[in-house]
Amino acid sequence: MNNTLKTRIANEFKNTVLGFVRIKRNLDMNHLSDAETEVYLKNTILSTPLEDIEKNGKNYYFKCFKNNALLTINSYTLTVIAAKQITKNRLK
Repeated sequence: MNNTLKTRIANEFKNTVLGFVRIKRNLDMNHLSDAETEVYLKNTILSTPLEDIEKNGKNYYFKCFKNNALLTINSYTLTVIAAKQITKNRLK
């Protein structure tokens, strides 16, 4: 992973309407609109240090402690497929 690829992912990721519903529920952000959620996801991707991004199989995992979020992004389609809050038991 490098900064160029991270920026490309932040600018090109996508999601479905149901995906936004799931992400907002998992991150406890139901009060945000889809557009605000998209901005939040972009900022989370850009805020994640390179050493906290890993690729495992076909997915990228962005572990952003600053935003308390773990994002799973498909490396081929750049779709955010999961978003979870980071807890002490889920640090890996």
